[in-house]
Amino acid sequence: MTQKPRKQLEILQFIYDKQLTNGYPPTIREIGAKVGLASSSTVHGHLERLQKKGLTTKDAEKTRAIKVTPQGIALLKHGHHDPEMDLSITEKTAQHLFSFDEDVFIQQQRSNSMLNIGILNNDYLMVKKQQTAFDGDIVVVKINDETNVYRYFKEGNHCRLQPENSNLKPVTMANPTIIGRVIGVYRDYVN
Repeated sequence: MTQKPRKQLEILQFIYDKQLTNGYPPTIREIGAKVGLASSSTVHGHLERLQKKGLTTKDAEKTRAIKVTPQGIALLKHGHHDPEMDLSITEKTAQHLFSFDEDVFIQQQRSNSMLNIGILNNDYLMVKKQQTAFDGDIVVVKINDETNVYRYFKEGNHCRLQPENSNLKPVTMANPTIIGRVIGVYRDYVN
């Protein structure tokens, strides 16, 4: 992979991460600082190439109006091969693409345990790593080598892990293994 496509991939990933965490894209200066480019014109050049490839869009009338397109998201998530960019992404690389920092990670929801509060199967959950929780927190818990999401309640000498789905029963445990607390939800599709 040549240096230019690698920088473009880094820029695309940074824009996408900022969209997820902040709800808006980074500034040109922030992009340059993140990927090691001092010249704003060089950053603009990479952004223009990403836009020409259909990986981003930009509203010409607004500043900071860069968005990653569904094609760009697919490239980041699934490693779709773009021969022009030569940006094949290995599965190992894909695992860290959604990392924000050491304390926050993305986990895809793989059940309907939280359906009643709008967390759907295949949604992406932003999770803050922590091993403790307060009553009412939505947490990711590891049970029998599988993770799932519940609302946490401490009750006497045990904990109640309450699904937000009227078809499921709560799980009670003395000391559940809490992986983290859900701090956000991202869905890249509309039902």
